[in-house]
Amino acid sequence: MHIDMGYSTRLQRRFMWWFFSLSIIPVVILTGYFTWSQSQLLIDQAHQQLENERDRYYVTITSYFNDQVRAVTNLAASDLATSSGGRFYGFPNAFQQLGDDTRQSQRRLIPILQQSPNQYAGVTAQKYHRLYRRFHHQFQSWLARYAFNNLAMFDLNQNLVYTVKAHPMTQDHPSLKNAIKQLMNMPAQQRPKWMRTDFESHGSRTMQAWYLVPILKSGHMQSILAISTTTDNLSATLRQRQPPESGLWLINQNHQSLLNSWVPHSNQAKPSILPSNHAIDTAFHGQQGVMSPSQYTLMPQLTAYRPVNVAGASWALITCTPQKRAYQPLRHLYAISATLLIAVIVLLVCVGHWLSHRLTLPILQLTWCAEQFAAGELDYPVTHRQRCDEIGRLATALSHLKHSLRATYFSPSSTIKHKETQAQQPESIHRCLVDAMNLALAAWDGDKVDLAEKSGLWRVYQDKGSLQTRTLDKYLHVETVPKTPRWRNVVRTLDFVLEHTSEQSPHYQSLKQAQLDIQNWVSQDKGRR
Repeated sequence: MHIDMGYSTRLQRRFMWWFFSLSIIPVVILTGYFTWSQSQLLIDQAHQQLENERDRYYVTITSYFNDQVRAVTNLAASDLATSSGGRFYGFPNAFQQLGDDTRQSQRRLIPILQQSPNQYAGVTAQKYHRLYRRFHHQFQSWLARYAFNNLAMFDLNQNLVYTVKAHPMTQDHPSLKNAIKQLMNMPAQQRPKWMRTDFESHGSRTMQAWYLVPILKSGHMQSILAISTTTDNLSATLRQRQPPESGLWLINQNHQSLLNSWVPHSNQAKPSILPSNHAIDTAFHGQQGVMSPSQYTLMPQLTAYRPVNVAGASWALITCTPQKRAYQPLRHLYAISATLLIAVIVLLVCVGHWLSHRLTLPILQLTWCAEQFAAGELDYPVTHRQRCDEIGRLATALSHLKHSLRATYFSPSSTIKHKETQAQQPESIHRCLVDAMNLALAAWDGDKVDLAEKSGLWRVYQDKGSLQTRTLDKYLHVETVPKTPRWRNVVRTLDFVLEHTSEQSPHYQSLKQAQLDIQNWVSQDKGRR
């Protein structure tokens, strides 16, 4: 049995394409919906994680400053502050006795505070030094315990009478002097228990502020205690909790960051993430939330913001993380979805190829059997009868049809009728068909394969690497013409060749005559019936 392999391949490809198309559409829809729903969940998780991180920073910051306020107010109310403040203040004209004017007094006070009293052997300097030694160690211990930077004491004339760390700017710090003056000018009923200056730059990365608390005794203010604080300790604490590649800012009203937890290492090292001005302004308006990378920023980052109202100040807490890090699970999801989709596509192609080969080849073989039976060739075997599906049922039905046709064809009555019919038919019909096909082939330059392919009336088979036209070859010799010839195919072949042959061709009239002879035989045959 010979099958047209080209037609079989085309049918298999068509079947596999339809199977693949109908199968991949629901797979793509389900995969896309699953990926979209999971991506939304992962995005919400990334935002929630950043909000939780921001809130942890908020708790740390508020606790840090509340602890500082608590430590400062407790110190002002302690016996250490009351005793030292009263001593320094109660010493008669202590500060004035250090020199003839303020500048000279300050110049002489510095070595006293640096424990070098021998440079000025005056009685006042010695008494001052004894007071200094009496309280200095206790104030140093307190600073070390609460991680403040410096502690100073001012009398009611705003003169510096004591400091733990001598620094020339302690006396002349503008913000400190203004705050002391403001605190002293307040009425006793309106005077707060503490106040703090604004944070200002102190060095390249440090922000410094002063806590001011009045030292009271019997309801009267006897001294002012000034305690210096920076954000270095807070930055160090937050830096330990800060994930890599993330940024953290505590912004004041002047849009200055109080923290140095994220700073470029050099001027050439440009930051990969920066706080958004819109997020800062939104936080100052009392709102909090998470800003996605597409909102109000050109940098691929997630930004979480919220206001911070603590210790009498209003700040904006901003934390940022790169989009690449925040959405890393999202990229993993996309990679997994793409891998699964590719795997499903490969699986569908393999299954489609297997199904197409399993279905199309048996169908073609059974179709060929049916065509041969229709042509009167009942010797072809019927395969695939052992299958239990519809193809097996079709093969069984064809096998029964074959046996029925053979029984009918070779019965005595049918044999007599067939012989009578053959006697009545002109013996020249086979010769007419053979002559007509040879004329058509001669007009087509003798190329049988080309004529069969272009006309589409005869099958072309591939056998051992070469193309064969076995059905057409039967009509080129009288001995091989089937008992029941397909005269219609011959007539159509003549029509096809005539359409492509010029009237001036020597074959044209011969083809027309052969066509006319076949039509006359058909008319006579119908009349006999």
